[in-house]
Amino acid sequence: MFRVETHGPALPARSPLYGAGEARCATDASAAIEKCYAGPAIGAVVAGTFDYGGRHGRTRARPGAILLGNTGEAFDCRHLDAHGNRRAVIALHPDLLAEVANDCGLDEPGFAVSALGPSRETAPLYGAVRRAAGGLRLGEEEVINLTARALTLGRRLRRVAPTVVERRRIREVVRHLDVAYAEPCGLDALAAMGQVSRFHFIRLFRAVTGESPRQYLIGARLRAAADRLTDTAEPITRIALEIGFNDISHFNATFRGAFGLSPTAWRKTA
Repeated sequence: MFRVETHGPALPARSPLYGAGEARCATDASAAIEKCYAGPAIGAVVAGTFDYGGRHGRTRARPGAILLGNTGEAFDCRHLDAHGNRRAVIALHPDLLAEVANDCGLDEPGFAVSALGPSRETAPLYGAVRRAAGGLRLGEEEVINLTARALTLGRRLRRVAPTVVERRRIREVVRHLDVAYAEPCGLDALAAMGQVSRFHFIRLFRAVTGESPRQYLIGARLRAAADRLTDTAEPITRIALEIGFNDISHFNATFRGAFGLSPTAWRKTA
């Protein structure tokens, strides 16, 4: 069960890695509230302005701010208006946080800051948390990258320099994706092929190919679709399903985004 606060409501579990939803707090503006994090959590302030204090300092939180908390950490907030606040929140599995922190080379598996105001640096976090809280299920790769981004706020992430062996293993995974693109390609299985952890695999894959594993897989599927649209008269729906897309609308939009034409228009110009 995922919770943001020790005595707070449970969040809907979106996967074994995280739960997500919205949290609201309406209270007397003059009263300070003290609470405790049940586990690692990332919050994005959607509405309201309040003073917020955590282990790593205090800030004036306003819409767009990111709030971070580790398991068992106390925090407090004092609202500056009578409307309280509204936050989009993600509660992470502690094992995921420890895994990603270890792969980042961090001595302490926890967030290094308590809060950050709206900025270009935190915008991707805000967007991801809001999407997750709104019900969009984040893929495993997205959750791991989100965790890494939050963990490295206030820190420097060590650069990845793949060894010769690691480059060879990643190229083997690439060859696998080039031929097995239609099959389920879970991150656990791909990382096992590369003989590294999930987060380290994502970093190595990007360092070698310039793309994330998910981006490369989608590219391989789209190339296969373009070839079949050119070389065969198969129905577009069958092609989309057989190359690994389960949603035809998503396939059409993704194909257009990659090639500048809809699948139907592509076939007509072939």
